[in-house]
Amino acid sequence: MAVVLVMLDHAGVARIAGGYVGVDVFFVLSGFLITGLLLGAAHEHGRLSLLEFYGRRARRILPAAMLTLVATTVAAYELLNYVRARSIASDSLWAALFAANIHFARVGANYFAAGQPPSPIQHYWSLAVEEQFYLVWPAVLALTLFGWGVFTRRGRVATSAVPRRVLLVVCVVGAASFAWSIHSTSASPVSAYYSPFTRAWELALGAALAVTGAWGFRLPLRAAAGWAGAALIAVAAVTLSGTTPYPGYAALLPAVGAALIIAAEFGGRPRLGVGALLALRAPRYIGDRSYALYLWHWPVLVLAALYERRQLGVAVNLLLLLAALLLSIVSYRLVENPIRRARWSARLSAALAPVAVSAAVGVALLTVSALDSRIAPTEQASAAVAAGSTADVALATGVPKAATLPAVVAAVSAALTGAAVPTDLTPPLSHLLDDAYQFPDGCDPTTQDPTTQPICHLGDVKSTNTIVVFGDSHAEMWMPAILAMARADAWNVVPLVRKGCEVPTWVGAGYPIDTASTVSVCHVWYRWALQRAERLRPDAVLIAGCCSGGTGAIAKTMSDTYSATAAALKRFARNVVLIEDEEGTAEQPVDCLLASGATLQSCMTTQTTAALAFNDGLAHLANAKRVGFLKTRGWFCYRNRCPMVVGKTVVYRDAGHITPEYALALTAPFRTAFRQCLFASCPR
Repeated sequence: MAVVLVMLDHAGVARIAGGYVGVDVFFVLSGFLITGLLLGAAHEHGRLSLLEFYGRRARRILPAAMLTLVATTVAAYELLNYVRARSIASDSLWAALFAANIHFARVGANYFAAGQPPSPIQHYWSLAVEEQFYLVWPAVLALTLFGWGVFTRRGRVATSAVPRRVLLVVCVVGAASFAWSIHSTSASPVSAYYSPFTRAWELALGAALAVTGAWGFRLPLRAAAGWAGAALIAVAAVTLSGTTPYPGYAALLPAVGAALIIAAEFGGRPRLGVGALLALRAPRYIGDRSYALYLWHWPVLVLAALYERRQLGVAVNLLLLLAALLLSIVSYRLVENPIRRARWSARLSAALAPVAVSAAVGVALLTVSALDSRIAPTEQASAAVAAGSTADVALATGVPKAATLPAVVAAVSAALTGAAVPTDLTPPLSHLLDDAYQFPDGCDPTTQDPTTQPICHLGDVKSTNTIVVFGDSHAEMWMPAILAMARADAWNVVPLVRKGCEVPTWVGAGYPIDTASTVSVCHVWYRWALQRAERLRPDAVLIAGCCSGGTGAIAKTMSDTYSATAAALKRFARNVVLIEDEEGTAEQPVDCLLASGATLQSCMTTQTTAALAFNDGLAHLANAKRVGFLKTRGWFCYRNRCPMVVGKTVVYRDAGHITPEYALALTAPFRTAFRQCLFASCPR
């Protein structure tokens, strides 16, 4: 059940958008099985052999996991461009060291984000949580049993003492973890998703089942309880989605569901229970290979999409899952089973861990080294360009705001002649995936609780003239230009931004994509940010947000939100200016610019009239509401053609955000446009 739900979700099956709950099912199951094994060994032998336990876990987990890492790293090296391959090799290194969840939380990786495609190693976060559980829980259990004198003088377990004391520890750990999960999901959703502390309660729930089951606990109406558990998991899979705050309260559905299915089997399998269905040959066949299938399916799906440089359809993804099933069958038969069933001594089993890990780490390091040697020449050329010219697309401050930048016209003309992509780009393509504006230490709002994030003063901090920057990551990307302007004109800049909080989520209702989304977190931030802005009484507010390509109901919600935000800010700000959001590019820049045979024309996006309609409507809205509208289209596009490179500067760092280098190069036209909005009127 767990692995099939995860695979269908990852394949893009529309009705299984919450299939990621299969991981939660597995956490509960793992806590149950591991605790049961440990208690059984303690009762039988009167002791807990941690060396023997870790040896068994190493034989079961590491060979297949490290094989998949090595194969994925090599495939990325052979199939993808050097930037993607190096990123994947780095991810593989973290995964081999059982720290994938820490790594992906640190970089803010999100399975469901549209900014960049996910890593083919990203699913290793759940294995990292498992491995961290395996590292800590046996020691905690041993201390509980021995520290509380659960063993008799003869070395046997005092069975009557086990349930009460172990269950007490499990309940305390589980309750603390669940409370932290609820808090962290609201305060820092990405970190909460990957954290072992927010997931420990699910493992603890499984552990509690193992203790109570050994104690003799039996559910009434066991068959009905099992089917109720299956229903809870199914409801979670079809009602939750990638925008649901998770794990938090929502994880109760699959976790409790899994617990009910497990508990329904205590005392024997009910004749009409869900266990009878799961015990059929086909489910058991998939279940036996579920670990290998989980390992292989995600790299197969992601590498195929990265190779094709586009999102693949559901039908293609289902075929790819069949290929992953074949890989899992082969690795299960040739790798997992032979190693698991071989007769190993405890010491030899324990020695398997460093050998397997060293192999995966070695391949990752060799891959990184080989790719770095290919990257170095392009970085040196890009550094020379950056040193020779600080802004090769900037214009004089007197250029009318509504005009298209001559540098953009030249870039479009060069693209239409089939010009090649320059080799000495700035920023270098090897840095493009990480090329986002970085707030000063302690000022990054997304790492903070939305109601307690710091109020930072940037630019000319001694000035009494204040600009508030209000919005999401599309406001944040303009910070280099805003701060350069602030230093020139003595503005004190206060950013009130929250990455991931798109425009429709601000008002907290009426979001047509998913009513059970991050709306709650973002609405909390939005109300807090309005209150902070009111206290500041700024001279000007710059509003920017994602995304300009909305149509239909989404476009209306976006328009209504902009209108409500502008009206709210206008009550206490002297000037309110909406920044036109750039329409973005059709493909990820790093993939297009590094593709074989890439030209400036092949990486240029031609925007349709429909794609431009939202910003045109937003300009009319700003005029009707008597707020400024800072028009930027001519800085990115000429006659609906939008180049990915202007001069030797890369415009976009991903499909929807501009690079800090290009933002900084636009300081002069941005300053001119902003001053026109303040002292005259914004040209339409």
